[in-house]
Amino acid sequence: MYALLCLSAVAASENLLVNPSFEQGLDGWKRNAENVSYAGVEVDGRSAACLTVPPETPVSWPHLRQEVAAEPGDIFETRLEAMGQGVRDGFGVYCALEYLDASGKRLSFTQTSSLGKDDAWVGLHLRSVVPPKAVAIRLCLILNGHGEAYFDNVSLERTGTVSIRPLEGPVTLSVTNEVVCDSLIGFGAEDDGWFYNAENASHGVTEADIEVREQRIAWMDPDWTRMFCWYKDWNPSGDWETFDFDTDNMRSHYRTLDLYQRIGTVVNLTGVEWGVEDPYGTPGKTAHAIGALFEHLVRTKGYTCVQEWTLTNEPNGAFAARMGYSFDRFVDLHALVHEEFDLRGLNVRIVGSDDTAGFPWFTQCVESERYAGLVDYFASHRYFPYSDRVLAPFFFRDRLDLMAACGVRKPFAVAEFGFQDARSGVMDNPIMEDYPYAVWSTAFILEGLNLGVAGFSIWCMSEVYYPGGGFMNYGLWDFKDNAWSPRPVYHAVAAFMRHTERGDTVRRCVSSHPGHVLGAVVNDTLFWVNRSDEAASVHIDGLSGEKVRIMTEATIEGDRECGTIVELREGSFEAPPQSFGFVRSHKGA
Repeated sequence: MYALLCLSAVAASENLLVNPSFEQGLDGWKRNAENVSYAGVEVDGRSAACLTVPPETPVSWPHLRQEVAAEPGDIFETRLEAMGQGVRDGFGVYCALEYLDASGKRLSFTQTSSLGKDDAWVGLHLRSVVPPKAVAIRLCLILNGHGEAYFDNVSLERTGTVSIRPLEGPVTLSVTNEVVCDSLIGFGAEDDGWFYNAENASHGVTEADIEVREQRIAWMDPDWTRMFCWYKDWNPSGDWETFDFDTDNMRSHYRTLDLYQRIGTVVNLTGVEWGVEDPYGTPGKTAHAIGALFEHLVRTKGYTCVQEWTLTNEPNGAFAARMGYSFDRFVDLHALVHEEFDLRGLNVRIVGSDDTAGFPWFTQCVESERYAGLVDYFASHRYFPYSDRVLAPFFFRDRLDLMAACGVRKPFAVAEFGFQDARSGVMDNPIMEDYPYAVWSTAFILEGLNLGVAGFSIWCMSEVYYPGGGFMNYGLWDFKDNAWSPRPVYHAVAAFMRHTERGDTVRRCVSSHPGHVLGAVVNDTLFWVNRSDEAASVHIDGLSGEKVRIMTEATIEGDRECGTIVELREGSFEAPPQSFGFVRSHKGA
């Protein structure tokens, strides 16, 4: 892994691809699938590549590809233009970068978002770092689904490198008076509300297990959590008219909400439409049904903790690419639900975008004055290939800079985040069980806080069985088969949840050695991380504290406060390698 993160740029980069604009047809490009049409074409007055997947062909990952040599630590950027026509039934049109070892085995990959709309050229951009042991990078132009995909003006450039340098001299964390966020949304973890259902009971969950879970969450004290609500949980027929608020899954949601109501956590209820036929084909009925759900939860059940709404999880994937709905339909649905909330007298904040894996969808949301006016804040998701975590500042700045340029003065939050390797998938993420995940998560949060990001919700609370029997391996702690054991990342994110409050102010903290040590200040607490493999002598300037809590792989244990407490000496302490913790001003650790 890269212990020290020093990014340097290449003075002059070049396009490493052959025939990048397809002026020589498909020369230089390899293809991988049968029953798929590959062609060099003229479209809209330009040369392009076209992939056509007919309806009878099983959905897979047909692509055009090129490979170039790479070295660990290289930063590559790819840019291209793409267009879809009649794309349905999959993730859609996108680009991926795959990293290969000397035997040709894929070590990891990263990808753009899908386009999010048909019949228009869309620019895609991807930035990534070559992981250890990789010797080549493969660029793939992909159509996952049915329809036609067009690609043009593809570039792949080596634009920089991540170098590893030793730590030299003491580190100073300077706490400034610059307020970068004047009202924190908060910290939390996705809790999708199905822990109490029959599926989990069938796997041995008892009331004693429930007590462990609830005491643990109450101790963590999250201020903000995101919760899926499957439309079939309360509208099993999918007709948007026949509601059943007493299904097993709804009863599980109620018990989950009981907990968050007691401890004062704000819940962002997020719709998911798995298996629902044409869920957004009748927008008026959809909006009315969503209004009925919220009125039932807030008025009938009394859940004042349910204060936020997201239409659908990661709309640039399911809503746009797989189901083929337009961005205009997305905006219309938000307008109709906004009206529905007003008619019912419900004070519900609307969360905007909720995109994942790319920038085009977020850009549409921010640049649409109508849409931006409907939402209360914007959110995105990001799952980094582990070597790409050094690029977190670009992820934040891209979004915050766009909002500023468009005059959108609303908060931005990260509604899901995590890190992945070659073993990772939608439900599985073994890397989350390892100690470095705690250090990476702390660093990611601190980078965002210093840039003004207002909230963070990690995916996800714990291992759990989903409706239908799928097992979610992501989590802050294990399932019952491993005695609900907390993972190291549990302690990292619990510190932020426990020692901050919704509405807190965040002040910028400047590190003299940001590649090694980072800090950020929320009200009276300085959170810090030493992400290098060397101990660091750290001096704090601008915040007066007495003690520092230090957590390392050797000192984290149990499911309550842990680590070691050290007296600050003239505002200084030694941060062990790969450690994290916090200092509370005049209040001890």
